[in-house]
Amino acid sequence: MLTEDQPAAQPLFIDFVNTLHWYEGVPIELIGNATDLAVWLGEHALPTASGEAGLQALLALRDHARAATESLASGQVPAAADLAALNAALGASTGRLVLNDADTSFAQLAFEADEDEQLPAFRIALSFANFLESGQRHRLKLCANPGCGFAFVDTSTNGTRRWCFMRYCGNRMKLRAFRQRQASGLGLRAALDDQAASRTA
Repeated sequence: MLTEDQPAAQPLFIDFVNTLHWYEGVPIELIGNATDLAVWLGEHALPTASGEAGLQALLALRDHARAATESLASGQVPAAADLAALNAALGASTGRLVLNDADTSFAQLAFEADEDEQLPAFRIALSFANFLESGQRHRLKLCANPGCGFAFVDTSTNGTRRWCFMRYCGNRMKLRAFRQRQASGLGLRAALDDQAASRTA
């Protein structure tokens, strides 16, 4: 059985959005240069973007994808500019329609994109579009730690997952809440002691 620390695989666009997240409010950038981007693309079986221009184009797309993800996670409609950028990425790659598994009862018509420099952006935007089409947008969430910003699709049975990972943000936030409750209790006790002392004075 999967736990919060062993979540199901996430859609490509979620992995892409999370290449920029935060640790206690400090930004963590995973594809800030061409080398890091090439590693990330390789890990996701995508062709390397071409040079600085390819890097900047994907970083710009990530800004739109993150904004759209945050809107969906808060129950809002993504801004027109963010959807336009994702639609532009869908239309930028060339390819053809192909029939897959035609000799079985599971034949499907699919779009096969060319292996060009637009393919990473196309695959990311297609992942986002497929997610919207799936009707699972209510399961898209951001980590409940306000200093994190990690996005995820909640695949838990009851849909109550709150943290990116329990052993990181979950435990940290629970400990913080415990300390705040403890401090509040000590403050209340001190006030009650002061009241008692003033009555006996």
